[in-house]
Amino acid sequence: MAEIRLTEQQRAAVENRGGSLLVSAAAGSGKTKVLVERVFSYLMEEHCHVDDFLIITYTRAAAAELRGKLAAELASRVAQNPGDRHLRQQMFRVYQADIKTVDGFCAQLLRQHVHLLPPVDGRCLTPDFRVLDESEAALLRERALEASLEDFYRAIESGDGEYALLADTLGAGRDDRALARLIPELHGKLQSHPYPEKWLAQAAQGWTDIPEHLADCVYGQTVMADTVRRAEFWAEQLERMVNLMENCPPVLDAYGDRFAEVADCLRSYRQVARSGWDAMAAVQPAFRRVGIVKGEENETAKKAVRTVMEKCKTELKKLTAPYDTTEAEHLDDLRAIAPAMRGLLRLTAFFAQRYQAEKVRRNALDFSDQEHYALTLLANEDGSPTELGEQVSHRYREVMVDEYQDTNEVQNCIFSAISREGKNLFTVGDVKQSIYRFRLADPRIFLDHYLRYPHAADAAEGESAFRQREQEAVAVAAGAGGRVIATGGGVILREENLHALRRSGRLVFLDRSLDKLTAAADRPLSADTDALRCRYAERYDLYCAAADLRVDGDGTPEETAAQIEKEWTT
Repeated sequence: MAEIRLTEQQRAAVENRGGSLLVSAAAGSGKTKVLVERVFSYLMEEHCHVDDFLIITYTRAAAAELRGKLAAELASRVAQNPGDRHLRQQMFRVYQADIKTVDGFCAQLLRQHVHLLPPVDGRCLTPDFRVLDESEAALLRERALEASLEDFYRAIESGDGEYALLADTLGAGRDDRALARLIPELHGKLQSHPYPEKWLAQAAQGWTDIPEHLADCVYGQTVMADTVRRAEFWAEQLERMVNLMENCPPVLDAYGDRFAEVADCLRSYRQVARSGWDAMAAVQPAFRRVGIVKGEENETAKKAVRTVMEKCKTELKKLTAPYDTTEAEHLDDLRAIAPAMRGLLRLTAFFAQRYQAEKVRRNALDFSDQEHYALTLLANEDGSPTELGEQVSHRYREVMVDEYQDTNEVQNCIFSAISREGKNLFTVGDVKQSIYRFRLADPRIFLDHYLRYPHAADAAEGESAFRQREQEAVAVAAGAGGRVIATGGGVILREENLHALRRSGRLVFLDRSLDKLTAAADRPLSADTDALRCRYAERYDLYCAAADLRVDGDGTPEETAAQIEKEWTT
């Protein structure tokens, strides 16, 4: 048998079983080798077949190369052990294995199950549909846009106020060039969303019900969160410079206190954000006049410090600019523009419907259609798998995704649906190599998994290591000034966690009946009903003793939230 040398970390990735796994490694570190060896580990140790796996890559060339590597390794191992009947079987199965691109997987699924899709404008796709090239798709979009704009002007003539305001906002008279650019652009960006129609409807509702405070609407939340993020970045840069100034006392004397003051002011944004928009506006970070630094030997350090200060000053202007307008003025502006925004969203929805109907009339799809239709077949809007999704998920022992950093949200939902909600998903990638943003790839998906998944070394250390990481995370979260911090049930086991949480607020125990709790196969301490019952009995008294407020959690989330609000105020 050919000997494959693996590092300790590579071997851990190959041999790990019992859940999802993310392998993050730089280019040239052997990620694909790990994937291939993991397949062979299943073949040899668990007597699986090579076609028991779905292996996804992002180019046809990569898929062909991977199939070639598997075939070559099989040939080598069969030559070493010609009597191994199982290995010889895999030589035939490797050319039937599902090693393909996302597009290839979706297209195959659609051709087999296209009859399950709902009709569009009274027409249904047939299994012999074709995939449009970009030039033909662009032509169809142009035709759909022209028809949509004609309807748009007819609606204005009939007295459509939302459309009229939209026309006045984006152009004068029949100058619709800005609108003609905006609609396809918005439609294109929406293709990264798993359910574009749902997003449009929700967005329109958001522009119908403008809240009383900016912190309660998407615009305000986005701006304020961005302010906090950028403020903390520059606070970190200034604090770092203060530490470096210690090597040059004259520069420290002149600049140190000024830098520290601005850094403290920037740090305060996170806490102040809890009080709303106008409180954020009251924060005015600015550098006091600096002292004089004498001596040529200090010039290099002085120049470096002043460079950072000038850059920070520029960023401070951008940081505070949105708050030149009061919350009340912003809300007035939002309410004034709301009808035009609803009109834009409605017109985009009509354009999308017309474009989709035009494609179906030609029995054709574009690339994003394949993914969205596949998702429709595999998953419900709440994320749960459809009957077909269940069938497909049980078809594969494991779903393996190469170059996972180039996954978009639609694809990620597909992977979740066919991997038993992510329970047998093996992914490899490197966020620094993300190159498919033009295809709406979202590296944040990779980063989210990277941050959520425990490190292999931590997982191997067991519960004590997990509790230590949990304690560290609680301390950070509690100090960040969040409005609500939701924790796992094990947080109660360490008094340090309770002290940290009480410093930022009060503790609420959501007391949900045992018969309403659900066991989780991927949670060792509550993997089944018996384990869950044991945890419940062990911890119930601790929850009651620690809580400032106990609330019945058997109702809906809305009912529970209403009860918390009621109890909190009384």
